[in-house]
Amino acid sequence: MKLKYNILAIVAAIALGGCSSTKTAGEAVDLNGEWNIVEVGGTAIDTTKTEFSPTLGFETAKNSVFGCAGCNSINGIARVNAAKQTISFKEIGWTLMLCAHMEYEQQILKALESVKAYKAAGEGRVQLTNGSGKAVLTLQKQ
Repeated sequence: MKLKYNILAIVAAIALGGCSSTKTAGEAVDLNGEWNIVEVGGTAIDTTKTEFSPTLGFETAKNSVFGCAGCNSINGIARVNAAKQTISFKEIGWTLMLCAHMEYEQQILKALESVKAYKAAGEGRVQLTNGSGKAVLTLQKQ
């Protein structure tokens, strides 16, 4: 009889152990490195309407964010909580150059102000989301 209960306990432990993680492979996102900004507010960025390709880069160990909004350089503080996949930007600054193509500048900078979290979006992409979980920027790993 003891053997029967031991086998049942082992089977139950294996079954419960297999369900202990709700995340699937590929959901974890490492923000470190440089990313192309490919969408803002759900609209694809047309790089023919930018002086330079819009980018964001992260050095999470240094709480640093840097990049380009299409014309002007961006830099500041990015505090990332990888376990909760949250992010907060502080002291974001940018240069004040005037370029021929600035269609996305203000949209990107405004989107950064609303970012609260991030999530995997497949195909080497990540979405930066607002407090409601809506994607405000989509990034593609360089």
